[in-house]
Amino acid sequence: MSSPLELSREARARAPFDGGGGASAGLAPGFESVSTVFPSVPPSASGARRFVGAALQRWDIDQDVIDVALLLASELVTNTYRHAGSDARVSVLRRPDVVRVEVHDSGEGGHVRLRPLDPARPDGRGLNIVDALAARWGSMNSEGGTLVWFELSTESA
Repeated sequence: MSSPLELSREARARAPFDGGGGASAGLAPGFESVSTVFPSVPPSASGARRFVGAALQRWDIDQDVIDVALLLASELVTNTYRHAGSDARVSVLRRPDVVRVEVHDSGEGGHVRLRPLDPARPDGRGLNIVDALAARWGSMNSEGGTLVWFELSTESA
């Protein structure tokens, strides 16, 4: 199986999984999904890891992919309570060749962007980690908040 780490940055298209509306909008046939809400508190990151891990294990996803998904989901949920101060709806979606994790907050819809790494700061690396490890990722803002998502390939080499 090819590792999500082996994908080149040039090969990573930033495109929505389901037409752009998130887990509840336009889910194509053949997809499976689960979703739940976590409160805006630090322990929610570990709860989200358990939730995402259980979904991916139930779908028999390779452990290497699960490990990356757990790290990235934790980063996105942490961003939700640190920056949006709202509950986080975590959705896990699967089709035969890819898994996608979405984290939706109901904050004020701030702009999601990569920031240059600052070696003097102990924080600010979350989206850089997502960018480095995800096959694709992106975000969408609306009046209802912000949706940030990432995808990981499950295809065998």
